[in-house]
Amino acid sequence: MNTEQPSAQPNIQLVANLVIHHDQQVLLVRYDKESQAWWLPGGDLEPYEHPDEAAKRVLGTISGLETQAPKLASVESFRGRRGWHIVFHYDVQATGTPLADFPSEWFTDGAFPQTVHGKWERESVRTVLAASAV
Repeated sequence: MNTEQPSAQPNIQLVANLVIHHDQQVLLVRYDKESQAWWLPGGDLEPYEHPDEAAKRVLGTISGLETQAPKLASVESFRGRRGWHIVFHYDVQATGTPLADFPSEWFTDGAFPQTVHGKWERESVRTVLAASAV
């Protein structure tokens, strides 16, 4: 029997993550222009913000795209460096040329550049695209 008392509650980070795609291409962004690593578009939820609203807010930071409404594709939960992460993955079908205050480009899955979290971005894309194919 484990009699160890748990330590303080972990920090919980709630994230809306967007897989914006069209014609076998996925949109990646570089939030830090000084870094060579790319991200999937996304961001932390504001206090009491619904994940659907956060997804729309994140999508609003990128103009130049014709998009369908973000659809929740999956939810992922894991321990990260800054506490516990709950990630709401959204499927967003889009066309157009992205315009944002940060670099953003279309990439094919087989030609992803270096990403911030290593293989995680590619695995997230595959999970979302598999869910949208059903």
